[in-house]
Amino acid sequence: MKWQNDKYAGIVKNISIATEFNFKFKENVDHKMYRVVIGADTIENQNPYEDLEYANKIFEKLLETNNKDEGINRPKGLIILLNLLKKQIDNIGKSDIYKDYNKNIDSLEYDIRVTTELIEDTVNDYIYEETKELNIVSIKIRNQMAVIFMLSIISVLIILYFTLYMYKKVSRHISDPIINLCNYTKRSENDLLENNPESSILEIDELSENFNNKIIRIKELIENIKTEQKNKKNTELWLLQSQINPHFLYNTLDTVVWMAEAGDSKKVVDMITALSSFLRIGLNNGKRFIQIREEIRHIESYLKIQKFRYEDILEYSINIEDNLYDKRILKLLLQPIVENALYHGIKYKRSGGKISVKGYRKDEHIILQVTDNGIGMETKKLERLKNILKNEFVDEIDIVKSSKESFGLYNVAERIRLYYGNEYGLNIDSTENIGTTVSIIFPVESDLI
Repeated sequence: MKWQNDKYAGIVKNISIATEFNFKFKENVDHKMYRVVIGADTIENQNPYEDLEYANKIFEKLLETNNKDEGINRPKGLIILLNLLKKQIDNIGKSDIYKDYNKNIDSLEYDIRVTTELIEDTVNDYIYEETKELNIVSIKIRNQMAVIFMLSIISVLIILYFTLYMYKKVSRHISDPIINLCNYTKRSENDLLENNPESSILEIDELSENFNNKIIRIKELIENIKTEQKNKKNTELWLLQSQINPHFLYNTLDTVVWMAEAGDSKKVVDMITALSSFLRIGLNNGKRFIQIREEIRHIESYLKIQKFRYEDILEYSINIEDNLYDKRILKLLLQPIVENALYHGIKYKRSGGKISVKGYRKDEHIILQVTDNGIGMETKKLERLKNILKNEFVDEIDIVKSSKESFGLYNVAERIRLYYGNEYGLNIDSTENIGTTVSIIFPVESDLI
């Protein structure tokens, strides 16, 4: 049990260290080196080495805290990549900025940007693998606690049996104290009472005191189990909700740069405004719940940004019943589904397509639907995905966690199950070459909100 707890604490520590990594690392280094390459600034002023030094300290910590081979390999690989990146930066720093301009541009594009992207992807993979290991260890600890709880219950039952056995053997003058003790133990089965009945017989007092200690211990174990399960649920919910793909932000900022270079200031302002709204609502001061009004505003910002990038192939519409806007839900439920509809439905349709977002109330349920008229899915793939989202096949869950196409859907379905219960989640309907509809189903209100 102590070994499992130490392993759990070690994994949490590794994840905490890894999350100290600046996920703007690629953006910072790429931007600094771009200014150096084009001659806008010197490498001494931009000083990309401070980003490398900070990242190296984090990777050295990970190397020190990891014991398993796989855990050590990733930090070692990250340190190697950092050294490679330093050499690439050194080469540009030593070159003639004006004579070697073309060579430096190629090095920036095909060496430095590729290396920084590899570093960030490796850090993300490390956090993901550690999170999966954390979940496995949590399950083992929970099972061990269940065994301890059952052993405690068995001990109580043995004491009860012994009490009843002694009742038949003792003489008449001690029958009443034993009857009182039996009545007490029966009440304790439901209420877990801690005040044992007093008796003038020493043996009865000892037996009663021993039982009372067991009751206290059982109550402590029950409270510990409840606390652990609550913490585990909150940890899993928070980790799942925190898995946001940073590439969207990089692509958006790249698009802003292109627009700015083209001199289209109005589009730059509109896109930055949409991005600001998207990030503000998505972060929400660390809160997990937002009003549907804010969730829709978040999706509108996302679609506006994507409209700038895919204006020739993307159309969208949003239609939500007015009485739903003030209801509160888990944040970031719609965005992964809309993103999935765009990248795996509309994007691969030559003639472009449309994404429709609808929301309505049905009995005591709220239903949010995302529909696209993209390429759809074949029947076999659709059935496999439905089974995965229902958590019916463990092997398939391992597949979906490593699949970029389906991870967003799995993430949303898992978060809904963790908070609202297994009876809620996602429904998917799709027809190949026609389109796909994903429905989010959850209760109108929750007492836990």
